[in-house]
Formats: sequence, C-alpha cells, structure tokens
Amino acid sequence: MRWNLFRRAESADASDSTFETTVVDDVAAARMAQATAPEGAVAPPPAPVLAGVGTGIESESIGHVGRYALKTVLGKGGLGTVYAAWDPLLSRTVALKTLHIDADPAARESLDALFLNEARAAAGLSHPHIVTVFDAGPSDTGVYIAMERLQGQDLRHLLLQGVRPGPIEAAQVVRRVADALAYAHRKGVVHCDVKPANIFMTGRMHPKVLDFGIARVAHRDVPALEGVAAGSPFYLAPEQMDGRSVDRRSDVYSLGVVLYELLVGRKPFEGKSLEEIMAAVKTAEVVPAHRVSPKIPLGLSVIAGRAMARDPDQRYPSARHLSMELRHWVDSAEARALRNDARAPV
Repeated sequence: MRWNLFRRAESADASDSTFETTVVDDVAAARMAQATAPEGAVAPPPAPVLAGVGTGIESESIGHVGRYALKTVLGKGGLGTVYAAWDPLLSRTVALKTLHIDADPAARESLDALFLNEARAAAGLSHPHIVTVFDAGPSDTGVYIAMERLQGQDLRHLLLQGVRPGPIEAAQVVRRVADALAYAHRKGVVHCDVKPANIFMTGRMHPKVLDFGIARVAHRDVPALEGVAAGSPFYLAPEQMDGRSVDRRSDVYSLGVVLYELLVGRKPFEGKSLEEIMAAVKTAEVVPAHRVSPKIPLGLSVIAGRAMARDPDQRYPSARHLSMELRHWVDSAEARALRNDARAPV
C-alpha cells in the first residue's frame, strides 16, 4: 500500500475516514505473550468519538482523574491507559495517560515520583515533532499526564495495515524524528523507548514523538520491574537489555531499527520469546537493508546499519549527526535518481 495516510476511496465508509488514537506502551514483561504474537494479528482499535470538540459541551463521563472528566478509552498497554478527557478549567479535550504498574506501596510511591519528574522534563520540551505535555500530577487513582490530543495514525498501525513509505519519504520522516530527539537530548531528556508505536503521524510527513521519559521510569531498579519491563524488545539497544547505562546513542540505535523496518517492511530481528528476541538483538547477523531488497538505496541502507551498530561507539554519536546524514542523503545523487525514476513515464 502506498504511503498515503489519510486519503480514502470515495466509496469507503465515512466512519473509516479518520483514525484517532494516542499510543501507549505496547509491550511489558507481564504481557510478553502479546508482544511475541504475530503483529499482523493485532487489529487497530476503532476510532473513538472526540467528545466536546467544537461545542465545549461535555458529554457523559466514564470517570474522573483529578479535574479531568474521562470520555473514552483510546488505548491500553503494559504501563497505562490513555483516555480522551475533558479539561473543564481550560475548556479543551486532552489525551490523558494514567500509569499502571504493580508494585508494593513503597516502590509505587517511588515510581510515581519518578514518573512526575520525567513528565515535568517532557513538559519542558517544545518542538513541532514532539507531542505537547500540558499537565501532570497525582490523583486518587494514581499519577497522570495530560497531553495534546492528536489525530492521525502511529507508525505501528500504518505498518500493520501494509502502508509503506518510499525510501525518500522514510528518510524524511526519520530525519524529523531525529531532529526531535536531538532537541530533547540537548535538554537532557533521553527517550529510551523509540519505536513505531511512539511515532505518531499527524500528516503524510509530519511525525510527533510520544511518551518521553515514561520508559525511563519502567527501567529503574525496582524489584517488581526487573528486566525489560517496557518498550518493545525489538527496538531496545543492547545496552538497555543488559541494564547498562543509556545515553542519546541508545535512542539513535532504536531509531535506526525503525528506519530499517520502514525500508524493508519487517523488523531486523526475529524471536518467539523474550529470550530469543534478546539473543537476536545481541548476537544475530543483520542482513543489510539493500540486500533484502535491491530497490532499497545503498546509501540509506548504510545509514540504517550504522545507526543500529551494537557497539554504541560505532553508531552515530548523536541524533543530530543521524539527522545530518539523512539530510545529506536526501540531497544526494542517489536520491535525485530515485525522484527522476518516479517522474519518468511508465
């Protein structure tokens, strides 16, 4: 399927014309069975009704978190639930995420504090390709984070639907994500969970990065959360799996895996269990993208391969460097030849 995110055939059902969701973590240790199941078997959730838009009138609530009136469930994952919620103070609809982690009271109190610290850091980020965080705080039902409500689809759902970008489009989307990560890194925020489900497409070439800092909470040294507790293991850098320190190069690795998947149409690693996936990430040979398909440009394949290097010192030193490499490739003779071929008459 062509990289056409929002256009539908005129005969299509009008209810399918727009997909609205906010993505949550799609893998946790407690839900490994879901993570290792064939992704093609996962159906995207139905498009919820956006309550209160245009009228400012609240529809019936399904509950409250703090001052926010919950309207519909947008998604559930290993770490939380995301709701469409109404903010009566500012008269606007938001996406509200609650944190759900099983831990003893002392550990939970520590996790809640970490979650709020990370949310505050994310709230300090202002970038066109990063979701805007409005508010975060504690409530009777646990801590929450309120963010802008997005319309579109995340890359995970697009890939499940068979939507594929061309090489130039993939490079442009990933470059913009790299720009967003570079900005966050300059602010001292490392994402730690870059994956297709956390890259939300609000337009054909307009990604928004979600969930900054949430994975950092899950990877803290808490007994109830030992091991790979959040984030899809297919995208975690080897040092994350080993419990070693992470830095901006860990995000570069994960984004390299995303680029590879956009180019090839499948993940570079396979496994039927968490152990098999971890072993593949650490030791399995990765077939370069251009060898999987001759249609994939060599230059772009090389960029993805370097970003995915197992040794952090062999990767691009920062997301900014990755962005620059992608920008240079888009302006290269190889990319120009692709454009000329696309314009050539059939």
